[in-house]
Amino acid sequence: MKNRVVITIAALTVLASTTITLADKAEPIVSMLATPKRLLFDDDGSIVRGGKKAVKLNEENTVRAWAGKWAKSDSAWRSTWAHGMGHTPVVAYETKPVRNLIVEVTFRYGAMFESWHNQCFRITLDNRSLYTGHILSAWANPNNDFIETGMLLQHIQKKPDKTIVSDLLLDRQSLKVETGKWNTAILEIVGEEALFRMGTHVAYAKLKKLNVDKTKVALTLGKTWHEVKRVRVWEAEARTNPVWAKQKAKVLGKRKEFKAQPHDYKKATSPKKKSS
Repeated sequence: MKNRVVITIAALTVLASTTITLADKAEPIVSMLATPKRLLFDDDGSIVRGGKKAVKLNEENTVRAWAGKWAKSDSAWRSTWAHGMGHTPVVAYETKPVRNLIVEVTFRYGAMFESWHNQCFRITLDNRSLYTGHILSAWANPNNDFIETGMLLQHIQKKPDKTIVSDLLLDRQSLKVETGKWNTAILEIVGEEALFRMGTHVAYAKLKKLNVDKTKVALTLGKTWHEVKRVRVWEAEARTNPVWAKQKAKVLGKRKEFKAQPHDYKKATSPKKKSS
């Protein structure tokens, strides 16, 4: 696993941004809100994972694929789920406390061929020493009725007994995906700001509660098969990317205005059939 990076500032044809090229000639990451400081890990899928025991990625980071079922496919790790398995598939990365991050995930949604199948992708940033819940959940949810569909940013804080203290929906944008197509999702968080992008889709939030140390990055997938090809995480500088001030209005101009609000989602229930 190669951690050497070369940092260059690239002027893109549409948006200025910071481009990071890895030594192994992988596709570069393009950041907008954040300025990469240090590559924490590059999980290219070469390390075996699965079960309750965490596996070392390097001296500072571990990976554990514990919920659902995980198996190596040709070039990725495939998650599947079946009734009786409990929680839908999760892969979690433990890291040292880091406040500002860039998370990049290359993945794809599988086809749905059972009535209970759904497609869903989520990145969570946690610090369980602070509280139960998620500092930030970034959802790219086409059709899972566990939560609203779309590109979502959510903050949820709970007590140890799972009683909700605070649940905020910070952004919700429309989402269209193509089954079987590889996607690159990028979540950037610097201080109070968070930017979540996938293709042309953009979600954004600003919240004081985001400005804390994170110790875990986790991915949650839906009930049909999904494949995760690569996960890369950088520690970011404490200040926003110099290009962000110039590009913020243009980047966020792609999204519909959304005001953060208390989140009280209730899953729709099918009407009961009348007895004859």
